[in-house]
Amino acid sequence: MRVAVSTISGGLDDKVSEVFGRAVSFTIVDVEDGEIKSVEVVRNDFAVRGGGAGVAVSQFLVDKGVNAVITGNVGPNALGVLSSAGIKVYRGSGLTVKEAIEKLIRGELEEITSPSQPKMGRWRRGGGRGQW
Repeated sequence: MRVAVSTISGGLDDKVSEVFGRAVSFTIVDVEDGEIKSVEVVRNDFAVRGGGAGVAVSQFLVDKGVNAVITGNVGPNALGVLSSAGIKVYRGSGLTVKEAIEKLIRGELEEITSPSQPKMGRWRRGGGRGQW
């Protein structure tokens, strides 16, 4: 099984990123017979795109042969691309990559089947920073 985990700097000790399409990097982990066999860190060059980052990185991960994704949140378009390719998406918020992979192997991660709601806090009328 090949698993892509959204990360900030990458590696097994990094935390799972709360974001998917705009994650700085992805740690791609190959798992065989319940054990981690290899780890590859790839920079997410799509994170700085004006739009469509989630779809672009989803297609990139499809092309990399990924079978599962672990992240914090994922938008509707990205989830659509991943689901269409048969890639399951799991929530791993607050875990290290290694912890998330171990929980995935044991079947303990929550599968994400519907997209995350956008964060509205920063730009809501009359509330917090950036109010208008």
